[in-house]
Amino acid sequence: MEVIISNYPEELTFPQEYIDNVKAAAEMVGKLYDVENGEVSITLTNNAYIHTLNKQYRGIDRPTDVLSFALNESEEPEIEGEPEVDVLGDLIISVERAEEQAADYGHSVRREMAFLTVHGMLHLLGYDHMEDADREEMEEEQRYVMGQLGISREDKAEKKPEKAAAKQPAAKKGKHKSGFIAVIGRPNVGKSTLVNTLIGEKIAIMSDKPQTTRNRILCILTQPDAQIVFLDTPGIHKPKHKLGEYMVKAAEGTLKEVDAIFFVVDATQKLGPGEMFILERLQATKKPVILVVNKIDLIERSQALPIIANYTNKYNFAGVVPISAKEETNLDSLLTEVKKYLPEGPQYYPDDMITDQPERLIVAELIREKALHLTRDEIPHAIAVDVDEMTTRPNDDVYIRATIYVERDSQKGIIIGAKGAMLREIGALARNDIQNLLGSKVFLDLWVKVRKDWRDRDGILRNFGFGDER
Repeated sequence: MEVIISNYPEELTFPQEYIDNVKAAAEMVGKLYDVENGEVSITLTNNAYIHTLNKQYRGIDRPTDVLSFALNESEEPEIEGEPEVDVLGDLIISVERAEEQAADYGHSVRREMAFLTVHGMLHLLGYDHMEDADREEMEEEQRYVMGQLGISREDKAEKKPEKAAAKQPAAKKGKHKSGFIAVIGRPNVGKSTLVNTLIGEKIAIMSDKPQTTRNRILCILTQPDAQIVFLDTPGIHKPKHKLGEYMVKAAEGTLKEVDAIFFVVDATQKLGPGEMFILERLQATKKPVILVVNKIDLIERSQALPIIANYTNKYNFAGVVPISAKEETNLDSLLTEVKKYLPEGPQYYPDDMITDQPERLIVAELIREKALHLTRDEIPHAIAVDVDEMTTRPNDDVYIRATIYVERDSQKGIIIGAKGAMLREIGALARNDIQNLLGSKVFLDLWVKVRKDWRDRDGILRNFGFGDER
């Protein structure tokens, strides 16, 4: 296998042992997976450059350790007289990140560089880790290749070059913290906007309608000193149907599993029965509760203190932070406050993992968001979306067939619109967000079906992913 290794920016230099190690790992993958006639380009870089690429191509605003860009040309016509070359694609590896992670995990940079190369090469060969079964398969392949290289997880840190060693104290200061935060509040106070803004990625859907979030959504923020796992819950409210019962049960069940709680309230709304309903349920918890007063950009500064006092007179909060999730105001202060209540511990999830939600579920939620937005008051919450098929075509385009379910024939007509205009608009808006999520061109095939009174039918709710098993 031809392994082409370069540095970028060009003024960067790395120890020759790093380069040799990466080359050996890539060649081992080529040998074990019958692509010895293959070609791969590997760029060794720093955190700043890989951060730029990660934001540009994946929409994730932070550095990562390795990026894979597949470009498999094995199906191109063979040129007579020329040997067939299987161009796998490109790997980008942050050596700076590898050094940091090696220090964190207590093993050698040799082991970390080899692992990142193997991990990236397997991605180029089509392995992935989005679903549990795929992740387990990929992890098994990684262990196999690392074993063939003779490098174990216990490969201890060797004496590093002066440049690498000088960076280690800056990798992490103090002790690392990890913990889970429940994000609760009345419907439509901005919980999903807050979580999306904090992690820098659109995972939880947003709408100006209450009760948009239906499932508990796990979102992960990884920083040098802490990993914070946010559980974005459905809005807590008095349920009017079985779907509402499942939503409230999911939200209240989350409170038992976390280290701290964000109680998000809307600064433009008075403290009313809905807020009191939640405060009564918080009385039973011993977890620290931080009052997060959202949308302060919509009120006068003089109004903030009386609003806060209304809440602090009713409950002994661990902290109070006024914010604007939309304008990104005071979010650093909010993170500083919540870190006080996180236990010391290692990361629970990899650096580049931002949610536990399968891609199919996120895709379905993005479609539902657009349908809710465009139909507004015509169809309140009688919309569910199920992704029937999601496949990657040979040209790397993604084909998605999804069904939008409603409760009435009249609602079906609204979703489809005159001559299909509404359905096309839903598809166009959803496709844009899905392409940003997947990083691929998407062909979206939408259908609309009626399931009468589905929100009150246990069997249908379970099929849509609601129920006791969640």
